[in-house]
Formats: sequence, structure tokens, C-alpha cells
Amino acid sequence: MHKLNTHPLYCFLDADEIKLLQEVAVSYSFRAEETIIQAGNRSRDIICLEKGSVSIRIEEADGSTLEVARINEGNLIGEMNFIIPTRRTANVVALTDIEADILPYDKLCTLLKARPELAGKVFAALNLQLSDKFVGMITVKT
Repeated sequence: MHKLNTHPLYCFLDADEIKLLQEVAVSYSFRAEETIIQAGNRSRDIICLEKGSVSIRIEEADGSTLEVARINEGNLIGEMNFIIPTRRTANVVALTDIEADILPYDKLCTLLKARPELAGKVFAALNLQLSDKFVGMITVKT
């Protein structure tokens, strides 16, 4: 599949398809240090970080918090939970003021069921994002 742009979710979509997804999206702003996702939450929404950076944090057995990753603008949050129905496994906390587009699970699923060709492109983008994150986690930097 040929990439049409660099957006992490819309990368395989043409202008009309992007407009369909944007009609489902809800724009949100978060302040620095605000929790965007709480571990244990059942939400399956996809969050597109349009501006800002977040910290991905897990709670250790002793109650301390460990930052496991930072995600910057131009990336997605929550794509794994969209695909696999589990509770959120980490807290996502804004490091800076954030501008984000949130695609609510139910609305996005309704659209994708109605437009299977769109679903294929969206899932290809999600697969690309997940594989890039996985490779980034296992790549040893020298």
C-alpha cells in the first residue's frame, strides 16, 4: 500500500477519506501534567497527538512510578487497545500542553463497518504504527 501523507492514522487515505475520519474525531486540549489515559480504564479510543508530548508511565509493585516511553506529536496513543479489548496498561500523562484528536471507538467502528475499504486502510496504518513502535523498542542504539 502506498503512503499518501505522513499522518500516523491517515497515511493511506485520500482527502475525502480523511474528511470522513475527521468528522468522527473530537478535538481536545490537555494541560501539562494532566492524565490523558488512566491505567485500568476500558476506553478503546484512538488518540492522535497533533501537538505536544506525553509520558507513558507504569506503576511498580512497590507503588513507585516508572516512565517507560515518551511519545511526541505526530504519533498515536491507544491503537493497541483499539485492536485488542483489554484494560489500559499504563498511565499517559501530558508533559506539555497537548492538542489531540480523539477518535471514539464506537463512532469509528460504525464508520469502518459501513466503509470496509476505509477499514483496510485504517488497519494498515495502525499495523504500521505498532510495528514502528515495536522495532523502536527492540533496536539497540550504539
